[in-house]
Amino acid sequence: MEVCLVLKYKIKKQEKDEVVLEVEIEKSEVKEELNKTFNDISYKVKIPGFRKGRIPRNILEMHFGKEYFYEKTAEELIDKTYYDAVIQSKIEPIDRPNVKIIQIEEDKPLIYEVKVQVKPEVKIGSFEKIEVKQEKVNILKKDVDSEISRMQESQAKLNLVEGRKAAAGDFLVIDSESFIDGIPLKEGKMNKQLIELGKSTSPEINKQLIGSSVGDEKDIIIKVPKDSKDSEVAGKDITYKVKILEVKEKELPEINDEFAKKFGDYKNLDEFKESVKDNLEKRAENISKNNYEKELLSKVSEACKVDVPDVLVNREVDYMIKSLEEDLKTRNVSLQDYLNSIKADESKLREEYKAVAEKRVKQELVLDKIAKDQKISVLEEEIKKKIAEIAKDIKQDPIKVEATFKKNNNIEGLRETIKREKIFDYLSQQINKKKIKKENSEKIIKKKTTSKKEVKSL
Repeated sequence: MEVCLVLKYKIKKQEKDEVVLEVEIEKSEVKEELNKTFNDISYKVKIPGFRKGRIPRNILEMHFGKEYFYEKTAEELIDKTYYDAVIQSKIEPIDRPNVKIIQIEEDKPLIYEVKVQVKPEVKIGSFEKIEVKQEKVNILKKDVDSEISRMQESQAKLNLVEGRKAAAGDFLVIDSESFIDGIPLKEGKMNKQLIELGKSTSPEINKQLIGSSVGDEKDIIIKVPKDSKDSEVAGKDITYKVKILEVKEKELPEINDEFAKKFGDYKNLDEFKESVKDNLEKRAENISKNNYEKELLSKVSEACKVDVPDVLVNREVDYMIKSLEEDLKTRNVSLQDYLNSIKADESKLREEYKAVAEKRVKQELVLDKIAKDQKISVLEEEIKKKIAEIAKDIKQDPIKVEATFKKNNNIEGLRETIKREKIFDYLSQQINKKKIKKENSEKIIKKKTTSKKEVKSL
């Protein structure tokens, strides 16, 4: 976009997070743009007796009115100069500007006012008393063995069972339908469902299906807890009518050199185990780092003061709902169906998201302020270094990786990632950071709260 450089500006008024900026454009620029506007219109309209592009100015004014051309000229000049005025005045708008034309006449400067909401002032607090603990990762042999067992499970085959009844650890292919008081439940019918007998299945189901054979039909009654979130089934007995179609047993591959080669170009099992250990260390370190940074950011943000603007909170809520909607789409669920399932509407959802959104926005404002105060920026060589690290991890040519980043317009995203890392490095130097006892990766990774899920099918 062409930018008009001949402009003057002054901040007329600044109250809290609102600024009134007055911008003045030289009269020579106004005259040039006005002539261009007349010329452009003369090529676009048809007026009897005149060729396109040859319509006199007074004829155009007679048909459209002089004010029309002034307004079009002002629109163009405002569009060309607003962002330049923002940069020169060093204000940081966070919302659409409210523009008011003060003066637009031929042979006079264009003067317009912009009233716009800007980033709020952030008061950085003291970080000296902040204490954040970071878990030290220690990968044990049992962690490696557990991960390889999981990978072994992923390569398992299911073979049809003949000559015996179903046992714990077997897989059953079943048809099932669920009922309450003899009435079928909505979406309670499942065909050719695969279930595993044993630890992952409820005791009631194991009791009825262990020892069964192909062709058997069973009625399994399960009591749903009264505090179930699904009011349709809470406190009631669900009867599952099950028919067994197939019984299958799991066959695991032997863990040896050949097994290792299924997962990459490994010479032998020992080399594969070293690679598994390295990957577990990286994964656990990333989780430990993320947990540390999350706690650090939360405590740093609490130590700072800022009035978070509603416009930014609402924008973050919009983003959160959009993200939810995209996630639901991957599961073939609409936002409306989800809202129906939790017995809420979008306004209630927005209200629930508001507190989280406000916290997120405050944290980003604090990080932005710290970066400005400490003059934290990212050099081009730092971007190239990061690309080289990424290329090494994924075993690709750095030039190709950089080309991919540029092709997908992700260089600025990478710049922000590096900048964020540098901010956290700075913050880590300002607080009381403590390393806590070493933990294996499995313990770190599994530090999550799980919730029970009620289902209407087995």
